Amino acid sequence: MNKNYTSRIGIIFDVLVYGLFAIILSILQTTLIPRMHIYDATPDILIGAIAFLGIYRGEKTAALFGLLAGLCVDGLGSVGVSFLPLFYCIGGFICGNVGKAAKENARFAAFLVTIPAFCFFRTLITFVKYLIEYTNTLDFAYYGLYIALPEFVSTLCLCIPVFLVTLLFDSPLQYARKKGWLY
Repeated sequence: MNKNYTSRIGIIFDVLVYGLFAIILSILQTTLIPRMHIYDATPDILIGAIAFLGIYRGEKTAALFGLLAGLCVDGLGSVGVSFLPLFYCIGGFICGNVGKAAKENARFAAFLVTIPAFCFFRTLITFVKYLIEYTNTLDFAYYGLYIALPEFVSTLCLCIPVFLVTLLFDSPLQYARKKGWLY
């Protein structure tokens, strides 16, 4: 079989499978996760999947996954158009470069290092959004303690379970790829 044909089939298969996974996580992010909010904060489960794919599958896969997941969240949510797809795309690209720099046996450590930074920037975006929306009351302590800190902690705590779910989702694909069953 022609190698270009095989690689095109592989790319299409990856886009379909990871796209389906992004849609499933986006549906969970917009329907189930908002019901779990702590104080006024909602955790973000997509960060764990984007960081996993960036570190273990590369920056292109994570950036495209993040872009698609962000577009799905914007489409399914009631927020409208936001900077979330761009944020996820950039975050996946950065995590992919961190994963590229990490050695093969140190990728989980790289994941543990990138997750707090990713969560921090997500929290910072939420903090700025709330400050812009509610300009009549600039109560930094309230926004910091009841919105930003709970969002950071809840997102950080959910990243390890999302890491495990993504690993369970991704491992059979990688095994089939190594055996040559897929392409």
